Amino acid sequence: MTVAVRKGIASGEKRFDHSGFDRLLRDHVTETGMVHYDALAAERGTLEEYLRSIAAADLEEYGREELLALLINAYNGYTLDWIVQNLPIRSIKDTSDPWKGERCTVGGHRVSLDFLEHQLLRAQGLFDEPRVHFGVNCASKGCPPLRNRAFTGGHVREELEGAVRSALSQPSQLRVDGERVLVNQIFSWFGEDFRRDGKTLSEFLAPRAPAAAAEILGEEGDAAISFIDYDWSLNAAE
Repeated sequence: MTVAVRKGIASGEKRFDHSGFDRLLRDHVTETGMVHYDALAAERGTLEEYLRSIAAADLEEYGREELLALLINAYNGYTLDWIVQNLPIRSIKDTSDPWKGERCTVGGHRVSLDFLEHQLLRAQGLFDEPRVHFGVNCASKGCPPLRNRAFTGGHVREELEGAVRSALSQPSQLRVDGERVLVNQIFSWFGEDFRRDGKTLSEFLAPRAPAAAAEILGEEGDAAISFIDYDWSLNAAE
């Protein structure tokens, strides 16, 4: 699969239609990233139709930006479908092998969510985009919020930037506590992704953070950063 992705990055020109998935997200995901899972379950057929189109895609036909959007949407689509299949649950961790099970068919390849995230989206030399951590969603409240629109190849970098800024405006993802700036645990788990090219976490965060946090980060740098305990409870809308 990695070979097909590399070939697509090198020469692909086709556009992928994410409109069906976009409509589902608009209808069933709130502005803050919570999901109406029961309502989504009632439309599982539409979600499955979209995932079939992902499964049938010829990855070599799509360029870098189209593939970036396609792989993020595939991750999120298969995660949503997995939750729907396992309802009712309190956490994705209550399900069997959610990330390593090879249940996702993308471009004719049977892979796991972990493969999509760590071997493709995070791999150096493919997309080189740390903001993917704000695109993929693990169906948990601790995760950066699920965007209620599909990512698109034509605007994926702008959409990821919007997702970062939207997330960091929420206290569950970033907040000030005295002289400390508390941020999502992903900045600890995947810190190397944000520190590439000699950058610091504070250099990534400060331009996108609320003013009070940006001021502390500008003065103290990474020394001011602590991490928020991760909430694995299901990101289900009330």
